[in-house]
Amino acid sequence: MCRKARMFAPLKIWRKWHRKVNITQRRHAVAAALAATAVTPLVMARGHQVSNVPEMPLVVGGLEKSNDSLTTKQLLASLMSFGVGDDLLKVRKSKNTRAGKGKYRNSRYVMRKGPLIVYNDETSGVKNAARNLPGVDTCHVQRLNVLQLAPGGHLGRFVIFTADAFKSLNHIFGTHTK
Repeated sequence: MCRKARMFAPLKIWRKWHRKVNITQRRHAVAAALAATAVTPLVMARGHQVSNVPEMPLVVGGLEKSNDSLTTKQLLASLMSFGVGDDLLKVRKSKNTRAGKGKYRNSRYVMRKGPLIVYNDETSGVKNAARNLPGVDTCHVQRLNVLQLAPGGHLGRFVIFTADAFKSLNHIFGTHTK
């Protein structure tokens, strides 16, 4: 069951895992990471396959009518029609075994990050429909954070908004006038 021996000077449980950051600074970081998702060269430089995507950021409508009954197959078909298939295929092929001892520390596989689907209350069925797609993450529009918008500290993640989530961005982050 145990491999090798115990660690010398093991990690202490009282280590500071979190760092306090000012709220205004956090808001600016989220806004900057969100703005970078609309810049196609930054998204492509991060490694996403978005050459067939019609617009950046991608706003998908028509998911409101089938709120909780939206299935993974329907969501996948609608994403394929918008040209996201190349990025989903890249993520699916990238699943590999982790190098090193992490293999037997309950994180055996590594996989690239795929698109982030941002939804709102009217399209909450997207969360359940997307949870079985490999590499696809979901997030409520009011809970966006830098770790999801810029994983690894690299700006420009491929973000897919539902139509109601994109409309509610003005209420959360404001406009030019307010």
